[in-house]
Amino acid sequence: MKIQFLEFLCPPALLYVIYTTIHVGLDISLGMYTTALIKAGMGVAGTIILDALCRVELGIVSWAIVSMPFIMVALASSISLGLGMDRIASHVVKETFKSKDEKSDLPKQSNEIV
Repeated sequence: MKIQFLEFLCPPALLYVIYTTIHVGLDISLGMYTTALIKAGMGVAGTIILDALCRVELGIVSWAIVSMPFIMVALASSISLGLGMDRIASHVVKETFKSKDEKSDLPKQSNEIV
């Protein structure tokens, strides 16, 4: 089965489709259907805009738009690690992960009338 429209997309638009598909899939798996629907709509709109930029010979602008979030995350991570914010945050926030089989520390609520 061939998906025809993917063959005609420029590379930045195709990368954005893959990126959006992953995010929509994660939202659906978490049960956030409204968010997934909104992201899917924004993904379609973004893909159309990126492909239109490529068609009018503005592919470099399209690549800049697609790569900007990745660059910003990389810069923010580098700065926070360089400043030692991960060590500071580890003293403030303690994360504990429990499996589903482990009992919660919270008392169970009962629906019984006493």
